[in-house]
Amino acid sequence: MQIDLKNYQELKLKNAVSLVKAGDSYAVVYKKFDASTGENLPNEVLGVNMEELLNKKKELQNEITEIDTFIIDCEATK
Repeated sequence: MQIDLKNYQELKLKNAVSLVKAGDSYAVVYKKFDASTGENLPNEVLGVNMEELLNKKKELQNEITEIDTFIIDCEATK
């Protein structure tokens, strides 16, 4: 399973997910339950790779910059 960043805040508000820190590391803890009985199941713990996350953020920021530059060129073209 991969960390669901799109739904993280919503799941956090529902107490279905939490973020924990252990030393210099982070992990996302997903609370699991049986949908038919409501019984709690073992939590799913996913490690957070901060370096990977920061690299992805930089990549996306660069892509936004490229898109902004292209939009400026489009708007300047008559």
